[in-house]
Amino acid sequence: MKQYHSKHTAVLSTRGFYTILTVCALIIAASAWVLWSDATAPADDELQASLPIVTPAEQLPDLTEDTPVLSEDTGETDEAEPTDAAEETQREEADDTAAETADPAPAPVETVSAPVYVRPVSGAVITPFSGDELLFQPTFGDWRVHTGTDFAAEAGETVMALTDGTVQQVVEDGLYGTCVTLSHDADLTSTYCGLTDVRVAEGQAVAAGEALGTVAETMDAEAALGPHLHVETARAGTPVDVLELLGESEVE
Repeated sequence: MKQYHSKHTAVLSTRGFYTILTVCALIIAASAWVLWSDATAPADDELQASLPIVTPAEQLPDLTEDTPVLSEDTGETDEAEPTDAAEETQREEADDTAAETADPAPAPVETVSAPVYVRPVSGAVITPFSGDELLFQPTFGDWRVHTGTDFAAEAGETVMALTDGTVQQVVEDGLYGTCVTLSHDADLTSTYCGLTDVRVAEGQAVAAGEALGTVAETMDAEAALGPHLHVETARAGTPVDVLELLGESEVE
């Protein structure tokens, strides 16, 4: 019994030793952790103090607003430039506004130049325009109206256009020989009979004084008068005196 007690006491003594040792180790570990926490705490406080405190008023800027953008190369601010289409639209709107506000331009005044009339030949009048009056006709020996004007001329003399016009027709007449008719403005026509060596063609534009041909040797209708030029003028089909157009009131 004594032997058992001694053995049990030894066991308990051994277990107690290790228990105490374990408790001491735990105390030492706890003390070390506390000391380490105290040593690192100031560093954390300093880190927290070094961080900026962000208040609600100091929020980051709204990047959705129009903010100048710095160029990567120069650092200068890149301003937004309007596109070509926008510039064109602005110019068109400005032009339209200016056109609406501007005073209307006066209508151009058309100036109509008076026609220039040229004597077809330089010779004197040998038989005037008679209108409704009867004149003696020496070739046929009778009295009749004379709807044209006869100008004295030499055979081969150049015949000129009375005024600007267009060649309406060139015909051969059994009594008056070769005749050239010109059409002019204001329904005026002029006909030149007793020609040869005609120098114009139908549809051709001619100017006042331009050569139409030359005076022939004779014409059957007025053969008794010798070489001469027979000129007839009419306005809208009604015969008019060529001397009135030329501004000559008397027979030379």
